[in-house]
Amino acid sequence: MFDAVIVGGGPAGCFTGKLLAKRGFEVAIIEEHAEIGNPVCCAGIVGVGGLRELGIKPNSKWALNKLRNALIYPPAGEPIVLTRKKVEALSIDRALFDKELAYTAADAGTTFMMKTRCINITIGEKASVKIRKVDGWDELETRLVIGADGPVSLVARKAGLLKKASYTRCVQVEVEAEIDDDCVEVYLGNSFAPGFSAWLVPAGGMCRAGLGASTGAPKLLEFLKTHPAASKKVHLKKLTHLTAGLIPQPLTRKIYGDRVMLVGDAAGHVKPLTGGGIYLGLACAKIAAEVAVQALETENSPQVLQRYERAVAEQFGVEFEFGSRARRLLERLSDAELNDLLKLLATPELLSLVLEKANFNHHGQLLKSLIRRSPSLIRSLGLKKLSRYLRYSMQ
Repeated sequence: MFDAVIVGGGPAGCFTGKLLAKRGFEVAIIEEHAEIGNPVCCAGIVGVGGLRELGIKPNSKWALNKLRNALIYPPAGEPIVLTRKKVEALSIDRALFDKELAYTAADAGTTFMMKTRCINITIGEKASVKIRKVDGWDELETRLVIGADGPVSLVARKAGLLKKASYTRCVQVEVEAEIDDDCVEVYLGNSFAPGFSAWLVPAGGMCRAGLGASTGAPKLLEFLKTHPAASKKVHLKKLTHLTAGLIPQPLTRKIYGDRVMLVGDAAGHVKPLTGGGIYLGLACAKIAAEVAVQALETENSPQVLQRYERAVAEQFGVEFEFGSRARRLLERLSDAELNDLLKLLATPELLSLVLEKANFNHHGQLLKSLIRRSPSLIRSLGLKKLSRYLRYSMQ
């Protein structure tokens, strides 16, 4: 009998487990793979401010590169350089990062069950989690089930929390590439990454090259072979660690139910515009743990679990709302419209605004500031074009 069973040993699951175990609750994490941290498909970028906020101190084992700059490549033309000449984020070794979170959870008293798959959950006066292990079947009784089992979460589906889900399909490889070790490169273009982007991220002595697509299959190798800028930087003969994954769209699932909570990708807690989920997943997992403590202390009242959704909306609702609008705009723009928009972004007025207001972990403030500048946007774009962009973002 456990107070909480967490399905999934990724960052959000381990962070939640640690916080609950530190409060004296009996917690189990079940993980289907043989080790924490593998496999993973992730660009592996996390803002330094977010780590500080969460009380996670970077170390040389998993912090690979200090990132100060970004290059944004439009479909055609020269890239936009974004820099404030200070460290904004870290490129991390996700496997070692995940393992450290797991170690801290275990040190706090969390029980880990590896090579163990959740195959069903049952909700009644108590909850139970049916599992399949190497040596057979078993069933765990628990007062609370926490789904941390990724974007196609079994817990979410069995608990009836998954609405009409939408995903971005991603592929990533590691290659040798001639890029600056403190700079992330982002590439936009519907011919290879419709509705999303491609990226080159320095990672120690290697480079993570990835691509996401809102529709169709992601054409990563085609992009790396043919893009006029990226193809000159990467060495495809030394390609390793091919991985694929899904990024969930936020607000496509309910994040709590009777004796059930969702965290991380299972909850859709990712940045709508970029798909980044490390900071946002951990920050919302912290909220989940605080509400779970209250629920367990009051015999898991459904009214208590409602506080989780309200607290997430209060802290990150603006991020989800404005980020989702920006994402819808990105998905509907043609390459010609993307070029126009990025040319506008590169103007001194807007570039200075971006550098002043941009926050690696919180995009809402910048997006709201851009909307407030609508008079100058009208002058630059024209009312007809701006109206079309706004209509795209609302559809």
